[in-house]
Amino acid sequence: MNEELDRQVPLMDEINTKVDKATTDIKNNNVRLKDNINKIRSSKNFFIDIILICILLGIMAYLYNVLK
Repeated sequence: MNEELDRQVPLMDEINTKVDKATTDIKNNNVRLKDNINKIRSSKNFFIDIILICILLGIMAYLYNVLK
């Protein structure tokens, strides 16, 4: 049984190392993704969204009056 444990300990250490690396990679990717999302959703885009909503509401009001 000790021999089996002696063979499996290095394998477990290797798995732990790979899991730690994967965890670090995921954390780094999450930080990069958050930065990209913040760049995409800047205040400039907020105003574009407001303008598009106003246009959409205008079209809906027009269609409502035409179909009435």
